[in-house]
Amino acid sequence: MMSVQTRGDDVSVIDGTDLPVLEFADGIPGFPAATRFVLVRLDDAGLVLDLQSVDDPSARFVVVPSVAFFPEYAPEIDDVTARRLGLAEADTADGAALVLLVVTVGASLAESTANLMAPIVVNTAAQTAAQVVLDDPSLSLRAPLAA
Repeated sequence: MMSVQTRGDDVSVIDGTDLPVLEFADGIPGFPAATRFVLVRLDDAGLVLDLQSVDDPSARFVVVPSVAFFPEYAPEIDDVTARRLGLAEADTADGAALVLLVVTVGASLAESTANLMAPIVVNTAAQTAAQVVLDDPSLSLRAPLAA
């Protein structure tokens, strides 16, 4: 198992028309044909992002960098997933891995929640990604974003 952590300064999303495309080899659960996505900033700080499918316009998710809201969150991904993403243990310390959480948007930040059970892990260098369903019953599907 490998522990994935990112630092706050590891988050970089490019604004503009030439966005890098993230490749999801296995798609996202429920959207197997959607394998290519772009990240678009929804706020100036880059704390709220729109993960938009290039292949399927209905596959669109609000995501946040885990470190911005859950700084101690360090999901363990299996070795097969790490190899598929091209990540090694050292990559998690040097910023090659970005952990995004899918958000259920509420009427306010206090009513919005994040899915800690199924993070999206991105190899920022290779621009590959996967949504990883974790086998840890202590993780919440609806963790409040605001304390």
